[in-house]
Amino acid sequence: MLQKNPHFLSDYQAVHDFVLCQVTALKATESVYLHDLVGRVLAEDIIAPINIPSSAQSAMDGFAFRFDNRQESFEIVDTIYAGDQTKPVKTDKALRIMTGACLPEGFDTVVPFEQAMIKSQNHIKADKLSEHLLLPTHISQGRHVKQVGDDVLQGSVVLQKGHQIGAKDIGLIASLGVDSAVVVKKIGLVILASGNELLQVGEVAKQGMTYDSNSYQIAALCQELPVEVLAIVRLTDDLSAIRQSLKRWMAQADVILTLGGASMGHKDCIKQVFAELQDAWSWKLAMKPAKPFSFARQQQTLLFALPGNPLAAFMSFKLFVVESLLKMSGKTAWRQKSRPEKLQVDIAQPNQATDKTIWLQAIKTEHGIKPIMQTSSSRMQILSQASGFIRLKPGCVYQAGDIIEYWEY
Repeated sequence: MLQKNPHFLSDYQAVHDFVLCQVTALKATESVYLHDLVGRVLAEDIIAPINIPSSAQSAMDGFAFRFDNRQESFEIVDTIYAGDQTKPVKTDKALRIMTGACLPEGFDTVVPFEQAMIKSQNHIKADKLSEHLLLPTHISQGRHVKQVGDDVLQGSVVLQKGHQIGAKDIGLIASLGVDSAVVVKKIGLVILASGNELLQVGEVAKQGMTYDSNSYQIAALCQELPVEVLAIVRLTDDLSAIRQSLKRWMAQADVILTLGGASMGHKDCIKQVFAELQDAWSWKLAMKPAKPFSFARQQQTLLFALPGNPLAAFMSFKLFVVESLLKMSGKTAWRQKSRPEKLQVDIAQPNQATDKTIWLQAIKTEHGIKPIMQTSSSRMQILSQASGFIRLKPGCVYQAGDIIEYWEY
C-alpha cells in the first residue's frame, strides 16, 4: 500500500502522477475501415500516396493564359470545368476556367472573372463575334493557381501515429483515396457496480433502494473514448462474489472500474478486496468530492475503485481514469488541459479554512465562469447543468474577476 496511515490525506497531484506512471499503451492493433475511424487512435502514420492536387488547378473562376506569352489580348477559345480532361491549346489563346479545373500544359496564370476586362470583336474567318481577354497591367505569374502538391505532398506524413481521429480528419483521409487505417485496438473495459441498495433501471422503485445511475453515467463517458465496454456487472456487497467477478474479468479486460464500496464502511467490500491484491494502492485524498480512491495493477489489467456517490464517481473518473485510458489507447496528446477563465461571482464558501482541494461544477456564461455550489456528492442534476468544472486550491479566497482554472466538458 502507498498509504499506511488511514488518517493521512494524500495530495491529488502526487496520486494522479503516480497512477499515470503505471499506465502503458496497448500494443495490439487492427485495420479499421474509414467509416469506423472516428475516435480511434492511429498505430501508424498515414502517408499521402498521391499529390493533392495531382495537377495544376485553377483556384478561382476566371480566365487562364500562359504568362510567358504575354500580349495585349488573348482570344478566349474554350471553357474548362472541374473534372474535364485537358487537351492541347494554342499558346496565344486564353480559356474560361472554373474553380478546381485542371490547367492545360503550359497555362500557369488565372485572372478572376471580377478582375478581367473582356472585349468583343468580329472574327474575320468565322464571321462571328469573338471574345478577347485584355492583359491586366498588374498580375504576376502563377496567380490564382494551385500547384501540384500544394495541399498535400505525396510521401508526406498527413496524420501522425498517436493521433486520435476526429470527424474533421475523415474528409482528408478520403481525399487521399485511403479507405482504412491501422489503429490501436479499443480498450476492453468492464464496469462492476456493487451495493445491496442498487436497482436496475426499469424496475419498480422500492423504499431504501436507489437506481444504478452510476453504471450508465460511466458507460456513457466511455463512449467518448477509444473504449469498448465489455460488460456492466451489478454485484451485492458480498466479498466472495466480488472476488470471483474480479478474477473472471481480470483474465479478459484491459481495465476494470468498480463503483461503490471504496470507502471505510462495514460493507465497503471493494476496498477490502483491493487490499488482498499484490500491486494495489489506496488513498484518502485531500480533496472533495472523490476523497476515497483505490488503484491496482494486475499483470496487464488496471483496476480503478471509484466512489459510489454519483458526483464523486464522475469526478474520480474525470480526474484519474480519462487520462489513463487516453494514454493506454496510444494517444500522444492524452493530457486533459484546463484553461484560464474569469470568475463571474464571489465564491460564497471560500476555501481558505480547509486543507482540501475543492472541485466545483460550473457554468460558462458570456460574463465568465459561474460555479454551482453543490451541497451533496450525489446530486446528479448538477452534472446535467454544468458545462465544466473548476478547482479551488487550499487556502485561497476567490472573488469575482479572479482568473481560475476551468476544464470544459
